[in-house]
Amino acid sequence: MRKLLILAVFLPVLAYASVKGYLWYSIYSHMEDIKKAAAPVAKIEYKDIRAPLTEPFGVTGITIEPHLVTDTIRIGSALVHTAGLGDLYELGKTVFNEELPKRLEVSLNRISIDLNGEIASLMANNQKTNLFGTPFDAMGCGDREYFSPTDLLAMDYEKLLVDTKFNYGVNRAKDSVDLFVKFRVRDATSLAFDMSVPRGQAPTSRAQLTFQIPQLKDFSINIEDLSFNERRNKYCANLTGVTTAEFVDRHLDQVRSYAADSGFPVSDELLAAYRKYVTDSGNVTISANPLDPVDLMTLLTLNPRQLLEWLSLDVNIAGTNIQELMVIASAEEQQEEEVKPKVILDTYKTTPVAELDQHVNRLLKIRTLDGKLHHAYLSVVSHDDLVLTQELVGGSATFRVPIAQIDEVRVLH
Repeated sequence: MRKLLILAVFLPVLAYASVKGYLWYSIYSHMEDIKKAAAPVAKIEYKDIRAPLTEPFGVTGITIEPHLVTDTIRIGSALVHTAGLGDLYELGKTVFNEELPKRLEVSLNRISIDLNGEIASLMANNQKTNLFGTPFDAMGCGDREYFSPTDLLAMDYEKLLVDTKFNYGVNRAKDSVDLFVKFRVRDATSLAFDMSVPRGQAPTSRAQLTFQIPQLKDFSINIEDLSFNERRNKYCANLTGVTTAEFVDRHLDQVRSYAADSGFPVSDELLAAYRKYVTDSGNVTISANPLDPVDLMTLLTLNPRQLLEWLSLDVNIAGTNIQELMVIASAEEQQEEEVKPKVILDTYKTTPVAELDQHVNRLLKIRTLDGKLHHAYLSVVSHDDLVLTQELVGGSATFRVPIAQIDEVRVLH
């Protein structure tokens, strides 16, 4: 009996130690592979391996030294987060089979880049853009198109300290795969992307992850100011010899002109909300809920007005829900510009099903009782159903929607 008791205690301890040892060795092997693959361009080292079974695991004290510069990128930790031993087992099994796990959460913490170093200068010069923030952050700040590392040092940033998080998982209720990515530049700004991909289009292997570009079911972008606006406003006001309020006015004027030149004449409501964000901090949230999943290649072909219609955008800036995003030209202005090519803003009107026979060959947006959304052309109206044709990349598809299942129809006018 005593031997059985000893065995009952010893076996779980042995199993725990074996799993922990296997996890440690797996991390070590992957890191050695990464170091070997990166050797031609950079030297990668790390300080320690974390291999607990019930907490995030990974490596700490990472240094990356690119060969072409005398500079170092430092990462406090690179961790994989799991919900327990079962989650850990599933993760290990899928990785072993060259598959993508059903759930994954990874974080890179305290990525440090010296603003006095070569890497920060190369990043800014090669991209010709701000190291963080938006393309128009530097507008109104003298003759600069973007903020250099020297500008950021003058704003009392000693280095870029970045935290990142990435996770995804299957959402059975939405029949989708949900992805979340967040970048946080300490004492500056944070940028988060939250998106859903139709479950059937989500990649399931590493090869598909590389080559497959899935459609987006919905997505949102959240930008949070973490003191960058205040620092930028003071710095640019001092640099150009004006008050902070005068700089903000100048900045907003240039942003309005930039938007109009880009085909997006912003409304007074949108500009007023942006002023509040620039002066009082806060968040900007842009949410898209297209009636049908959209692919990125299609979005790139659309102009700003078409994007607003296709994506059904909702915008909230500093706590204000924006009702009117763009200025729509008056009848007189449209008449004056008749000779110029102009983009017509699509307008959809709710239409009774009984009147749909008057709208054959027009574009419809249909919501059915089960929550599905369709964006397609009306081909045929019969007693029991509608025949719709949907334009796809490289062709089209025809399908039927039972009239009894229709909740709402909107017709393009």
